[in-house]
This record gives sequence, structure tokens and C-alpha cells, in this order.
Amino acid sequence: MGTQLVLPAGWARQFASMPDPRDGLDALEHAKLSARTEIRKVLMRLIDEFGIQPREIDRAMNHVDDTVSDLVWEVENGYRHEIEDA
Repeated sequence: MGTQLVLPAGWARQFASMPDPRDGLDALEHAKLSARTEIRKVLMRLIDEFGIQPREIDRAMNHVDDTVSDLVWEVENGYRHEIEDA
């Protein structure tokens, strides 16, 4: 029996495709937009169900936007740094 080599071999790593950080950033932007859209849909149901003023939903969405941005900030910042370094 012989020694088992670590895969992938060092020479093969240079050919391995690394995910493009731009694709990750685009996917993250899409996910943020999708999350905001879904949350707005839920809040809009409250307007219909309980007669809440639409301006209150807009106010709540300002907080949601901030929260979503805070939630993904580190990941987004990491992608931006990878793009700058490339």
C-alpha cells in the first residue's frame, strides 16, 4: 500500500475555478430585494386585515431596509473587498 495524496493536488488548485465575487454580490443583492419584497407583502396584509394606514407600512419598511442591510453587511463588504483585490 502507498501514501494517499491530498486532493486536489497543489498544481491542480491553480486550475480550480474560484467563484466570482461579483456573482456572489449580485446574488446577495437579489436576495436582499426578495426579502424586502416578501416582508412588504406580509405587512400589506396587515393593512387589509386591520386597517393600518399605508404610510405606517412605509415607515416600517424603512426599519426593515436598515435591518436587512445590517444583517448582510459583513458578507457584502467581503464581496466588495474581493472585487477590489481582483
